Amino acid sequence: MAREWLSMPIQWLHGPRAPNPNSTSLHISELSEQERNLLLSKFHYYYTSDWDWGLPTIEFFCAGIGLIIVCSAIFRIRGRRARTMRSNSVTHAVPGLLDRLTAAARYTVAQQYRVPLFGWYSPPLGAIIVIAGIFTFLMGFMLSVRPYYWSNPLMGHSPPIATRTGWISLGIMPFMFAFSTKVNWVGLLTETSHEKLQVFHRWTALFMYITSLVHTFPFIVARIRDGTMEVNWRTGNFYWTGVAALVPQTWLIFMSWGIVRNRYYEFFKKMHMIAGVLFMMFLFVHVNGQLYSWDYFLATFAIYFSAFFIRNLKTLYNGFALPASLQTLPDGMLKLNVTTPARVKWAPGQHFIIRFLHLGIHAFSSHPFTVASIASRDGEQSDLELVFAAQGGITKRLKDVVAGKPSKAFKVWIDGPYGGPPVSVSQYDRVYLMAGGSGVAFTLALLRDLTQRARKGELKCTHVEFILAVKKSETLLWMEDEFAGARAHGIAIQLHVTQPGHDIKREKSVDVEDDSIDDKSMEKPIAYGRPNLPAIVYQVCRTQQGTIAIAACGPASFLYDLRNAVADCQLAIADGYGRCKDLYLHTETFSW
Repeated sequence: MAREWLSMPIQWLHGPRAPNPNSTSLHISELSEQERNLLLSKFHYYYTSDWDWGLPTIEFFCAGIGLIIVCSAIFRIRGRRARTMRSNSVTHAVPGLLDRLTAAARYTVAQQYRVPLFGWYSPPLGAIIVIAGIFTFLMGFMLSVRPYYWSNPLMGHSPPIATRTGWISLGIMPFMFAFSTKVNWVGLLTETSHEKLQVFHRWTALFMYITSLVHTFPFIVARIRDGTMEVNWRTGNFYWTGVAALVPQTWLIFMSWGIVRNRYYEFFKKMHMIAGVLFMMFLFVHVNGQLYSWDYFLATFAIYFSAFFIRNLKTLYNGFALPASLQTLPDGMLKLNVTTPARVKWAPGQHFIIRFLHLGIHAFSSHPFTVASIASRDGEQSDLELVFAAQGGITKRLKDVVAGKPSKAFKVWIDGPYGGPPVSVSQYDRVYLMAGGSGVAFTLALLRDLTQRARKGELKCTHVEFILAVKKSETLLWMEDEFAGARAHGIAIQLHVTQPGHDIKREKSVDVEDDSIDDKSMEKPIAYGRPNLPAIVYQVCRTQQGTIAIAACGPASFLYDLRNAVADCQLAIADGYGRCKDLYLHTETFSW
C-alpha cells in the first residue's frame, strides 16, 4: 500500500486549535481533574504549543538583533559627531563616557582566544558572548517546564519535551538561514558583512540540531514504552520523515566542522547544498502543516529566496559574461583582471563573488576574491583587479590553467560587491594597514585609495603606515610601483620577509645593472623576520592622541597577535587611561 506523504494539501491555512472529537490519541474524559488541568494549561496544551514555544524563540532572536541595531546606531551617531568635531578642529584629549563605552564594546569584538595544541582560533569574544547567550536561552527555555513526559499515556501521543523542542527548532530555522546568505538582511540592519555572520549560522545550526535530537528521542522512548513503535513506523509518516530529515541534518553539522570544511571545501560546498535541500524537503513533509508550522517555512523561504534573487539581479546588473585575464605573479600569486562596465562600483576593501564560466565543473561554483584595485570616481570604466594565492580547489585549477602562459582569457560573472570596512579609514587621524601574505590584496586597495587622496590633496590623515609581511622578497616586486607612489606622498612603508633563506643570497649577489629587481626595491631596506605587531600597536596607542584606525588581513596567527594587542588598548581607553580616544580595528580573514 502506497504511503500518503501529506495528510493535508499544501496551503497557507493553519491546522486546528482543538483536537478532533473522533481522535483516539486524547481521552480527556478518562483523566483526573489534576491531569486535565495540567494538559490544558499554558506551555502544556498541544494546540497552542506553537504560540508557547515557537513564537518566544522568534521574539528572542528579534530582540537580540534589535538590541544590536540600537547599539550600532548609537556608535554610528557618535562616530559622525566625532568626525564633525574633527573637521571643525574641535578635539578633546580625554575620552568621554561614550568613547569609553565604545572602547569597551570594541574590546569584545577584538579579543580572541586560541588552543595551540589543536591550532584552533576562537571567534571574537563578542561572538562568544552572543553564542553563549543564545545557547543559555534555548537550553533554559527547553528545560524550564516540567513534566518532560506525560505520567498517563492517555494525556497524549506527544511527550511535552518533544513538542516544545519541535517548535523551538522551527523558531531557530529562519534565523539560521538569515545568517547564511550573501545578501544578508541581518547584516544590512546591523552594518555587519555577511562573512562575519557565518559563525552564527554554524552555531544556530548546531543548536537546532540539538533541539531536533531532543525532539526525536522522547518519541522513540515513549513508543517503545507503549509498544507501538513498529506500527507507527510502518503506518505513519511522522517517524520515518523525521529520521529522513535528521540524517542530512547530521551530515550538515558534522561535515561543516572547520577541519573538514577547509580541507575539502569544494566537495563540502556542493554536498552542503544537496544535504540542505533534502533536509528542508523531509522536514516540510514531517511537520505536515501542524498548527502554524508551515508559516515558519514561508518565513525561511522568503528570507533565502529574496536574497538569492537579489544576488542574481546584482550579477546581471554588473554585466553578463565579462572578459577577464589571468596571469601569474611571483611566489605563486595570481592576478585576475576583469573589465567591468562603468556602472560597477566598489569601495576599497570589498570583495566580489566570481564564477568562472569556462572552467569545467568549477563553473558551477562561485568563490569570493578581495579587490586590490580602486574604482574610478569620475564615472569612467574601471578594471577589477583581484590578487590571490593559489591554494587548493579552484585556485589550484586556475594556476594549472595559466601555467607556462603569459596570461589566460576567461569569461566570468561577478556578484557583489560585499563587505569591506563600514567607514572609510581616511576619516581617522592615523591609519595603519597591516597584511600578511596574500592578505595584501585587502590592504593594497586601501593603500591605493589613500595614495590617490593624498595625490589630490584630499587626505586629512596625519600619518599613514603600511606594514606587509611576506615569505619571500620576490613577492614584493609586482607591488614596488605602488610602494614608490605611496612613499612619494608621505606614506610610510614597512616590508618584512619572514623566510629569507635564498632570498638574502639572491639579493646580495644581484648585479647593480640587473633589471630583474627594480631599483626602487632598494629605496628602503627590507626587514627580515616577523613584524612585532603588538609592540607597534602598544607604541602607537600609548604615545599618540586623536583617532586611530587599523585595517588588517592575514593568517590566523597574524590576526591573533594584532587583535589581542588592540583589545588591551581598548581596555585602557575604557578605563580612561588611554592616550588615544578612538581606536578602530577592521580585520579580514583568508577564509570564512
